[in-house]
Amino acid sequence: MPLHLPRATTKGVAAVTAVALGCGLLAATAATAANAATAAATATSPWPLVVTEIAPDNTGYDNFEFFEVVNTSGTDIDLSAAGVKLAYTFVNSDDRTKDVPLTIPAGTVVPAGQPVVFWIDYTSGNVDTSVKTDDDFRNFYAAETGQPAGTYPIVRVTGQAGLANGGERGIRLVAADSSVISWSYYPTGSVAAARSAHFKLPSTTSARSLDVLTAAGVPSPGTVLAEALVAPTEPTDPETGEPTPDPTVPPTTDPTTPPTAPAAGTPPLMITEALPDSINVGGSDGYEFVEVYNTTDRPISFADYVLRYLYPLEDLTNSSVVDWLSTPTDPVIAPGKTLVLWVKNGPNDALTAADFNAVFGTSLTLGTDLVEVFSGGMANGSPRGLEITTRTGVSVNKAYYNLGGAKDVVVSKGLQYAYDPAAPARQTLTGSAAPTPGAVTPGQVPAAPVTSPADTSAPKVTDRTPSTFSLTEALTVDATVTDDVLTRTVTLFLKGSSDADFQAINLASDGKDGYRHAVSAADLTGKRWFDYYLVASDGSNTTTTTTRRIAAEGIDTSPVRLNVADGQFVAGTTTIAGSADTYPSPVTLDIDGAPVTTQPALEAAPVFAFEAGGVDTFFKNGVLIGTDVLRIFDDGIYSGFDTISTPVPLSYVTQGQTLTLSVYAGTKAAPAIDLGENNDDFQIKNLRLILPDGRTLRPAGYTDPAKVLNMGDSAGKLDFYDAVFTLPDDAFTARSASWDTRAVADGDHTVRATTGSDEVTRRVVVDNTAPAITSPLVEGKNYQGPFTVDAAATDAGSGIASLTATLDDDAVALPLETSSLTLQPGTHVFTATATDAAGNAATHTVTFSTPVEKPSSGSLSPGDSATVAGPGVELTATVTDPSGDILDVTFNEGYRLSPTDASVTSYSGTTRVASGLDRAGSTALSGDDLAKMTAADGIDATVTSDDAFPYQLFDVSVPEGSGDDYLARVSWSGTANAGAKVLLYVLDVATGTWQELDRHVTIGEDSTEFTLGGTVPATGHTKGGVIQVLVQHSEGFAGADQSTRTGPAARATGGSDTPRSEYDFTLGWESDTQYYNDTYYDRQLDIHNYFLDNREAMNLQYVFHTGDIVDNHTDQHQWDNATAAYQMLDDAQLPYGVLAGNHDVGHKEVDYGPYSTYFGEARFASNPWFGGSYQDNRGHYDLITAGGLDFIMLYMGWAPGDAEIAWMNDVLARYPERKAIINLHEYMLTTGGLGEVPQRIHDEVVATNPNVIMVFSGHYHDAFTRVDAFDDDGDGVPDRKVHQILFDYQGLPEGGQAFLRLMHFDNEGKTITSRTYSPYLDQFNSTDPSLEIQHQEFTMDYADFNLVPQTKSLGTDFFSAEILTTHAIASFADVASGTTLSATWETPGAGLHGWYVTTTDPFGAIDRSAVQLLTVAAGPVVPTDPPTKPVEPGTGGAGSGGTGSGGTGSGSTGTPGATDPAAPSSGKAAGDAGGKASGELAMTGTSAGLFLLLGLAFSLLTAGATAVVAARARRGARE
Repeated sequence: MPLHLPRATTKGVAAVTAVALGCGLLAATAATAANAATAAATATSPWPLVVTEIAPDNTGYDNFEFFEVVNTSGTDIDLSAAGVKLAYTFVNSDDRTKDVPLTIPAGTVVPAGQPVVFWIDYTSGNVDTSVKTDDDFRNFYAAETGQPAGTYPIVRVTGQAGLANGGERGIRLVAADSSVISWSYYPTGSVAAARSAHFKLPSTTSARSLDVLTAAGVPSPGTVLAEALVAPTEPTDPETGEPTPDPTVPPTTDPTTPPTAPAAGTPPLMITEALPDSINVGGSDGYEFVEVYNTTDRPISFADYVLRYLYPLEDLTNSSVVDWLSTPTDPVIAPGKTLVLWVKNGPNDALTAADFNAVFGTSLTLGTDLVEVFSGGMANGSPRGLEITTRTGVSVNKAYYNLGGAKDVVVSKGLQYAYDPAAPARQTLTGSAAPTPGAVTPGQVPAAPVTSPADTSAPKVTDRTPSTFSLTEALTVDATVTDDVLTRTVTLFLKGSSDADFQAINLASDGKDGYRHAVSAADLTGKRWFDYYLVASDGSNTTTTTTRRIAAEGIDTSPVRLNVADGQFVAGTTTIAGSADTYPSPVTLDIDGAPVTTQPALEAAPVFAFEAGGVDTFFKNGVLIGTDVLRIFDDGIYSGFDTISTPVPLSYVTQGQTLTLSVYAGTKAAPAIDLGENNDDFQIKNLRLILPDGRTLRPAGYTDPAKVLNMGDSAGKLDFYDAVFTLPDDAFTARSASWDTRAVADGDHTVRATTGSDEVTRRVVVDNTAPAITSPLVEGKNYQGPFTVDAAATDAGSGIASLTATLDDDAVALPLETSSLTLQPGTHVFTATATDAAGNAATHTVTFSTPVEKPSSGSLSPGDSATVAGPGVELTATVTDPSGDILDVTFNEGYRLSPTDASVTSYSGTTRVASGLDRAGSTALSGDDLAKMTAADGIDATVTSDDAFPYQLFDVSVPEGSGDDYLARVSWSGTANAGAKVLLYVLDVATGTWQELDRHVTIGEDSTEFTLGGTVPATGHTKGGVIQVLVQHSEGFAGADQSTRTGPAARATGGSDTPRSEYDFTLGWESDTQYYNDTYYDRQLDIHNYFLDNREAMNLQYVFHTGDIVDNHTDQHQWDNATAAYQMLDDAQLPYGVLAGNHDVGHKEVDYGPYSTYFGEARFASNPWFGGSYQDNRGHYDLITAGGLDFIMLYMGWAPGDAEIAWMNDVLARYPERKAIINLHEYMLTTGGLGEVPQRIHDEVVATNPNVIMVFSGHYHDAFTRVDAFDDDGDGVPDRKVHQILFDYQGLPEGGQAFLRLMHFDNEGKTITSRTYSPYLDQFNSTDPSLEIQHQEFTMDYADFNLVPQTKSLGTDFFSAEILTTHAIASFADVASGTTLSATWETPGAGLHGWYVTTTDPFGAIDRSAVQLLTVAAGPVVPTDPPTKPVEPGTGGAGSGGTGSGGTGSGSTGTPGATDPAAPSSGKAAGDAGGKASGELAMTGTSAGLFLLLGLAFSLLTAGATAVVAARARRGARE
């Protein structure tokens, strides 16, 4: 029977559930092997279906996210048949506005009393669950938990691309009538990597939201905790009391009657007051404190608790959490009394309790009810939180301030917090008042003490630690601790083989009674074993385990040890060290039997280590010795502490000298002090040096490993900390020698260490010989045609480690197939470098050359435009090759067409879309304009425009009979304005796009006259017998003006808008919108609605976005919001560009998958302003023209490297005529400085490209402008200024309050006005004191950028189109360079004809001469020049004219000495009888006899279609 639920009331749900199940009451199901927990289902459950577990965050990629649904009823439920719907929810309420529907397979059944695991099925970025199987799922969680894989049912659910890792999400179950069945919501902190949220039935039957049972617990898919299904007991006497008014009596140390009684779940400790901003001492707050109150009826030892300082985000997840350990750690708080934690930040460290009491009029006792916390203190202006947790990590109570943009902190006023019975885990901020440390008011605390029941059961400890450990990976002590109430403290006491005493280590729970401590690999250095025991406390009872020893694996316990292995290769100067276990070391060394001089040494490199917390990603924090950097640590550590370690090279260690290692708080550029830059703020503790014998040393003056050092450049913090170690002499149990192996022969040598009674010997192999390199290339050889560039390396010793090569200083991969046609003619240098495993390197260099591969023809006769008598026409040409190659030559028919020919139709016009096909607005040219384009005489037909792109268009009708395999060669010459780009295109009829043949830029030229040319095949370029040729001024898009300077201003903003009469057009800018598209979506819409509503009024031509579109790149709803917001701009065809910030790609993951899905090239490629893309829009550029100014908007996304910088430079070099605005996410710091990669971009891109005028960036929460001048021509005078602008307001409330940037361009005043505006606040410029006005609103001069609005002009002086057919008049093979060839064109017929010469060398180089026109007269022609003596057929001077076919032909050499003069000539056609052209009938009779008598032959040589040739054609030049 289908499940049908009415309105979500307790009575209705229960009744309908009973009917649906066909029984009067829901009976508790019996326990099953799969899930015994369901036996606790209540007899009258109002929740037939509940979600008992949600696991959103896996170790590694989130391929196995799931939630678990349990059927608490006694009947199977078919979800589809019952009409049950599942949804992903964003709120912990029945508000379903933003719910995302989830899709499950039809027929999904949840069996009675059983759980079903629903697996989130999606593909995004590095996650692709479709390739995973159910077995993969079960095995994954088996490995994670150490439990068997199980056989629980798994159902794939789609519709949501992953669950949010940070919390504040849930799963909702809805009945067929849309009433809610139940939902489970996992709040911030309830989940973590490899940890899930477990839920239990609500505490009241009217509730529909399940309660969190276990936060951050171990995942248990298919297994339900028994306590999860315990039915609630309805209260018989619900609380009805009303709160009392605020007290009028002064505060006392003992609370009087409070407004409420303690509720269930009242925390034993709560935060009642905090003072973040006190009077100063030494420039810092001297008296900051936090007050903690004991709500119970018994004393509480604070040793079981810790205070945490939180850095909350908008959703109350934390960007960082810092433990504030008290000194002492174990004060006891009496019932109903307080403990005051006083912040000691450095400058106030010397103050005493008497000083504190004098300030506040108190009588607190240090160490009793007043303790110290050594920390940098509390922020005054930013959102922060305070949290009390047990030492095992269970949250007890929280308090926040400055949330949501509030300014709660008041100087010398205490923030007052009160207990909220409805939400006992979080305090209510009631306001600020004069600070009263140690005293509470009645309204702050419960009415009566919380009763603490007697607890007589001690915690139970189960040890799961293995009996041995490996030195190469962390050792984990693993135990389970359970208690019938709450385990408050678990302490591990641990001692290594070289340690004198046990170290006490507090352990935190994993959320499911698990406790682990990992000993880092660094701390395993030199350890042979560990002893340990555990002490667990519930606050009343204590359990102590017996001491246990675990041993290290693979320890060399030999009495004498050597630092080299048998068979090890050594080279150069090698350190040989022998070690024993006593000091002074009794070891002596000999090499090949000869003793060597030694000095004391450590057996191996010591390891420097410490724990770091609060580290911010990308800050270059470091470990240094002097100025040498040993380690950079720049990965974010936002919760707890991580171990940072680095080996210390033995070259820095000398017996008798101290060793100083420095920890630096770095900038984004380097681990160094830079007073002009911001350094990271973080904490370090437990600084230590682990010696190779396992002993751990502490720095001088630092004896307490728990002491936290606050690093950073803020007041009271350390820019750097010098850890100075004194190494004990008895650590130097080794003797070492530096062996110069170059003084001995390569090969085997013996090294021995001995103490006299014990010894060890090793055979080592000396290898100081570099590899041998060979190459097939021959020194000095001139290579023609295809050849291979390659090299091979061999090594008789340690073996080849690498082989690299360069050709003309460019790196190449071997083998490289190339040819003399590919390489530039001239000398080339090939260098191969081989390195062996011992570090020996060799190079091999070969210098070779390639010739000029450029055959040509000249002295063509008859001359161009000659008139000759028919019927036959004698044609001659001299062919040459600069390399003296033997040539193949063909005389072909051709056509040359000009604008005055009827077959050419000419047009001119302007367009706003340079690549557009629609030229309907063009004007057909005639008369004088056509005449101006016929001869290269400097007289042009010109078109101009102030705001669009001029062009000229030619439709060329191909003469009939040209065939289908001709080539079309077009030539153009003319002029354009200075600083212009002009392109020559032919229409590709197959793709419907313009195919570029040639381009020219008129920058830096004395004359703006130039030529363009190119060749294309007939195939793909002819439609209806017509070839369309376009000469186009500029590329990209010129937006039409939306309004003029006489139009109205933008939407009214209090009368402070820039008047429309003061500028021509506007560019807009938004950045770092991640919080908008997550939480404050209306602010994103505010920006886009403003741009669209005011596009016309402001003449808005373009919008920039400099990254961080979303906050979490795996959160689907954020991408959904963003793509919808930008679809608004797409639909309006408002040009814009975006790039990916660190949040868009997962920070150091650099995962561009989701970004490419929503903002990849496909979204933008069809836009007329879109210029091109790099790696699917990781980088891209737009070509925008506005107000007569040409721009290229160049974008590069997060984490640019060498390849990205090279691409940026390549793009900028292709558009020198356009002013470039570079857009990056991270570039400029808040101080105007640059980090490491931004500095590279500045030096390698901004400085080297004269067209760069601005750089826009976000990422850092601030506004700043920096101006740099550049001398581009090297004359010592700056040629341009580059304005580099930071704009990122995400640190303001609501993620930035919708502040945007407007840049108004004024062509008349020659200025750019930059303004900052919030349409949400209807306000120019933020009033936040950190944002200086001069960086929010400022003016830039056109002169800084050499910005000059220009009228674009394009004039055609000459145009021609040559049709190069494959109709052969005559052909010749194996012709020597310098030969003059002749042939008779037998029957061209009277009229105008054209011909050209094709010359080909043996290596594929081809030349086609210009088409020569001649007119065959109908009657006799009187020669204008004296006739020359004819050359006899088949004879000539020295050399070979080659074999010919077709018309009558002869050849003679044109250069003396080409061949032996005595050699017989071979100028006649192949075959004495001659040949017929293909396709013609054989001749008979008189005609045949005549041709036999002459001994001539001819045939047509056909040529296949050739590839497009896009070479610039000079006037009269040949291809």
